[in-house]
Amino acid sequence: MYYGKSRGQRRKFKRLLENIAEIEPYQDIDEINEWGFEHFHVPGSVWLDMPKTSSKIKTLFCKAWIRKTEEILKAKPDGLKFCKVVCFLCIPDLFCSQIIIFYGRKYYDSFWDRHNEYQDWSRITNGSSLAKERNIHTDLKEAGFKETIHDEDETYNSYLWFYGELSDNI
Repeated sequence: MYYGKSRGQRRKFKRLLENIAEIEPYQDIDEINEWGFEHFHVPGSVWLDMPKTSSKIKTLFCKAWIRKTEEILKAKPDGLKFCKVVCFLCIPDLFCSQIIIFYGRKYYDSFWDRHNEYQDWSRITNGSSLAKERNIHTDLKEAGFKETIHDEDETYNSYLWFYGELSDNI
């Protein structure tokens, strides 16, 4: 990873906000099946994850990502059999964050089961909250998971913070 100074953070962040605003959900609803979903990745480059990128910019990104999720929730079309909107913020790799729109209950219910030999999600239940840590105000439900990925020689840990239409049994 490059550890040099991250130049032009404000300019890059302004462009990132413009790209986030251009996200258009619910475009191909007619072709959705029971396992269907849409997902949107962070529309930018990995400069957001660089060590020299300010924590203020990272917090502003988190706020913008959650705000976009709220917009997508408000724009949800009527008449869908099943539709849940969820975003997650991946800490420390914010560039891996996504907004996911689930159109099928089967996939939504199976999405949360991540316990196998390669990947494990364990629920964070100690009362910690990314929204509280970063002073983010939202009415969306929050759930945190510690993700452990086992590769051939390495184990990688990250924290996933989900916001949106989350069921109580997650």
